[in-house]
Amino acid sequence: MKNAMKKIGLLTASTVAAGQAAAYDWTAVTADVDFAGELTAVAAIVGLLAAVYVTIKGGRIVLSLLK
Repeated sequence: MKNAMKKIGLLTASTVAAGQAAAYDWTAVTADVDFAGELTAVAAIVGLLAAVYVTIKGGRIVLSLLK
């Protein structure tokens, strides 16, 4: 039983070590990924939300002054 456990442990350790060495380099997959368009879209949405907030806040201030 101990020999079987040692063999399983050795096999698992060698598989993990080989898997980590093979899974290290992802540059071939991620080299062509470009998020410039997505970042521009997120910045535009944030700008629109800020404009809506400022408009609502300004409207409340003006209405409070009229009271």
